[in-house]
Formats: sequence, structure tokens, C-alpha cells
Amino acid sequence: MEQEFYCYYSTQRPVDIGTFPKPPGNAPTEICNFDERIPVEHEAFSAWGVLTYAKPLTEKEISDYELRPSRYNPDVRRTMAEQASFVGPWEERNGIPADKRLTRWDVNAETFAPADGVRPEQLAEHYRLAKKFPRIPRQGRSKDPPQREGR
Repeated sequence: MEQEFYCYYSTQRPVDIGTFPKPPGNAPTEICNFDERIPVEHEAFSAWGVLTYAKPLTEKEISDYELRPSRYNPDVRRTMAEQASFVGPWEERNGIPADKRLTRWDVNAETFAPADGVRPEQLAEHYRLAKKFPRIPRQGRSKDPPQREGR
């Protein structure tokens, strides 16, 4: 079985003493500072460095230290896969053009998967929209049904 690990980006400052969480039993297994703030995660955002942990951090730890989880973390991947399986059919049903979609058809898994470069926040927002609005109203449609002649 492949070892799972969890990466978190330091987006506000280089990684240094007091700038990252050290929970009991879950100290970072690797710390990597970059020479400058660089684009990461398909250029979705920039970071000063990355920390790797054997177990996931809590939402509070992530927030308190202004970290950003990698989209490749096992927990983030699972959430994004679940959301993509709902958003993909919604995009098809609503005729979203291929170049505007956040999902792609995964032939091997026979389901929708997040498209490359899609940020978890983007997919989460479309998931909320898909739940709230199963059909997107099209521009140019009248709100009232057309009247038949002779009535």
C-alpha cells in the first residue's frame, strides 16, 4: 500500500521557528523553503515553502498558521473526487463548454474527475451551485411559457 502524506504550503511567509504547527505525534517529516515565493499547484497560488506531515492537520492548525493544503493530499483528493462526480454530470446537463468545465471524464475510473489545475475552492463552489441550482437558466428564455395560438 502506498504511504499517504499531507503537504501544506506556507503562503504568507518562509517556514521558520514558530511559523508552522508541531502537533504531538505529528511533527513535520519534511520542511522545504523556496528561495522566493513561487507559483505552486498548477500556478493556482504562490508559496514560500512546503511542509509534509504523516497525518492531516486540523482546520484550526491550518488556519492558525495560514497554511494551504495541497490538492493532492488524500483527504482533499477524496473530497474533490466526490464533488467532481456530482459536478461533472451537472456540467453536461447544463451544456457547459469543455473549455469552461472543472471536471473531465476519467476513462479508467469511469467517472468524472477534477480537471488538471482546478483548485479545491473552485470545485467546492461549483458543487454548492450544482446542489442549489440543478439547471442553469439560459439567457434569452422567457420566464412565462409561450402562448399557443388560438387560446
